Amino acid sequence: MIARLSETFTTWLDHFGKHFPTATGIMLVVVASAFFACMHASVRYVSSDMHPWEIGFFRNLFGFLVFAPVMLRSGITLLRTRRLALHVARGSLNGVSMLCWFTALALMPLADATSVSLTGPLFVTLGAIFFLGEKVRVRRWIALGAGVIGTLIIIRPGYAEISPGAILVLISAVMVAGSKLMAKSLARTEGTMTIVAYLSLVMTFVTFIPAMFVWRTPTLIEIGWLVLIGALGSTGHLLVVRAYKYADVSAVEPVSFSRLVFAALAGYLVFGEIPDIWVWVGGGVIVAATSYIAHRETVAESARKKLGGIPT
Repeated sequence: MIARLSETFTTWLDHFGKHFPTATGIMLVVVASAFFACMHASVRYVSSDMHPWEIGFFRNLFGFLVFAPVMLRSGITLLRTRRLALHVARGSLNGVSMLCWFTALALMPLADATSVSLTGPLFVTLGAIFFLGEKVRVRRWIALGAGVIGTLIIIRPGYAEISPGAILVLISAVMVAGSKLMAKSLARTEGTMTIVAYLSLVMTFVTFIPAMFVWRTPTLIEIGWLVLIGALGSTGHLLVVRAYKYADVSAVEPVSFSRLVFAALAGYLVFGEIPDIWVWVGGGVIVAATSYIAHRETVAESARKKLGGIPT
């Protein structure tokens, strides 16, 4: 049933995306941002009675089960790989990152956590510089510096106490950046569904280990929330991946700012949280910096293709 709905939705998207590719990509990212905001609000709500580590495990478990029928249609060949160690390393990194992120959501307002998490692309760029040896010119260094300034505007060290939640969000962002760099390496030899399948399996196992130490059997109502969290998260990620099929990263990356808008709205409606002006100012600076970096990466990729793959 799920697989059939997925195929129908994909067919409709392909038809619409053929005529309006950029609009389709932007629409998908906006919808995904709303899904993520709803998921994060649900995590924060459930964490009042359940430990974030246990929520993280169920998010992965139910997220995997929702889309398992789609992945299993490829059969056992989906799990064939010569790079098992890297799959495990990436899944472990992602699992720990999620635990840090969910814990942070229980400690700080939604909009604050979301704005700090927007630093992710900055860490990806830094990782590409130091670990992949990518060349970066002055303009990208300026964009990275602007992103750091935006982060400092939000957390305001020296003027406001740096919360443990903000530190956990930054740790999570660094780990996600490492995971993306690993994915870049895996994508050279592995299929997309193989990468997704191993990520889901490893993350479910990794998050189950710490969840055992804080385990409390959830109620039926809580199970309903946990299923919702898993479905929202997995659907959101698939929508983002699909968006990049239709539109350039530089076109849809600025739309990721809507995550902050949706998070602020959810925080206000559900928890009565009102983000201060510095969250919006800092978040705006970070989004501007990451959007510019995404634009430069698209330009560089186009140049490499024209030059036959020669780095620029």
